[in-house]
Amino acid sequence: MQISVLNQTNNLSNTYPNFGHSHSAIKNSHYNPKEKAVIAGTSILGVLGALAVLAKGAKYSLNPAKMFKNIKNSYVFKADYEKKEIITLGAGSCLGGLAGGFIVDKNKQNRKAKVRESLMQIGNVSIPILTVDLMVNKIFKNKSEGMKALAGLGGVGIGVFLANIIMNGLNRIIFKEKDNKSSRGIQLTDFSAHLDDVVAAAHYIAPKSKFVHAIGRIIPAVLVIPGLEVGNKTAY
Repeated sequence: MQISVLNQTNNLSNTYPNFGHSHSAIKNSHYNPKEKAVIAGTSILGVLGALAVLAKGAKYSLNPAKMFKNIKNSYVFKADYEKKEIITLGAGSCLGGLAGGFIVDKNKQNRKAKVRESLMQIGNVSIPILTVDLMVNKIFKNKSEGMKALAGLGGVGIGVFLANIIMNGLNRIIFKEKDNKSSRGIQLTDFSAHLDDVVAAAHYIAPKSKFVHAIGRIIPAVLVIPGLEVGNKTAY
């Protein structure tokens, strides 16, 4: 497969690799439509694989005939997406996006940037939902539903900032960097994928709400976004 970004990166060989950025890797992707399709496909496969693992663990059948025969009783329709489910789906998405990114791009600097972004995205999925869980189910457990709702939203914001600080620090340790030149700033897309956390918080507050349960069905689709960010990330 022809790699569309190699000529551009070679021309910028004297430029310091920009492993951090202030814009969405999806929006600013240098890949051609075919390469983007590969990244999207592997990100979706990563989420589907994570769903299969979760379904199997919850004793649901993975037999397609049985699933589609009674789809309303399948795992996708029945599951409550809480911290374990969200973290598993996010990790599957990131690993899928990383695989797709490696398939379309053999450039070592770009691959390093994708690995860094995968760590950032996994932290950006995991830490906010853990923060929401802490705020709603522990700190504000005995408060009113209104207070819990505010705590849940606050938990998302706090979690995104904590994730950015923690994962940048972890990346500097892993890649043995002594400065902040390659630190990745907080991006709008860091918040865009957090509908999952909002829905999870709503479920914690109103576990019997049919509306909240119905909205939760879109969480697997939302969590494809981290994989797309990982796969489309480049160093320059």
